[in-house]
Amino acid sequence: MDTPEGPKSLDTSTFLEGEKKVYVRTLKTGGVYRIYTFKPGMLGLGGGYYVDRDARVKYETPSKAKLNQVKIEQLFRGVKLGMSTSQVKKLETAKFILQENIDGVQAWVYSTSLFGYHTLLVYGFENGKLAFYGYSFDAGQEYTNDQLTAIYNNLKQQLITLFGNQYEQSDSGQGYPPALAFHKDGLVIALSYDADGLAVTVTSEQ
Repeated sequence: MDTPEGPKSLDTSTFLEGEKKVYVRTLKTGGVYRIYTFKPGMLGLGGGYYVDRDARVKYETPSKAKLNQVKIEQLFRGVKLGMSTSQVKKLETAKFILQENIDGVQAWVYSTSLFGYHTLLVYGFENGKLAFYGYSFDAGQEYTNDQLTAIYNNLKQQLITLFGNQYEQSDSGQGYPPALAFHKDGLVIALSYDADGLAVTVTSEQ
């Protein structure tokens, strides 16, 4: 587990547009927290929150098994398909961006990170129940095709590490890499990169 511990209390800050540091709250001495992202001189706690990486913080590298468990928890976020909007809202700690209706689907959009990359997280509700959720890796980002391909390859390896080398593969067409589908506990975790963008989505096998 990634575990920053401080001999003193720590100020937790969130970084908004332009890297402006905004004080949020103070973390108590001896607290243990998971780290999801890194920036120069900072450790990311998820949801856009960071602590300064200084003498007050002790960072310990996790074992591979614990690191993989953290990644799985980060991907699935504690939510389950079929949850109500209020249940998901109570669990989600990322920064809320907007809500919109698209073809009868109520979409909630959050800003977060996954596997070290900034993403937009989208929850899709049908009839008030969570039908799917997914991560868009290129929305609002200025990546070249080569950069997106490199991110796709990294995400592929991350998913293979978490779910094994047994997955379904289908041709995306137009020169894009193949779409991949991993199966776990009745869920389909899909990686796709095509004209619509680069995304990881979680849906039901049914």
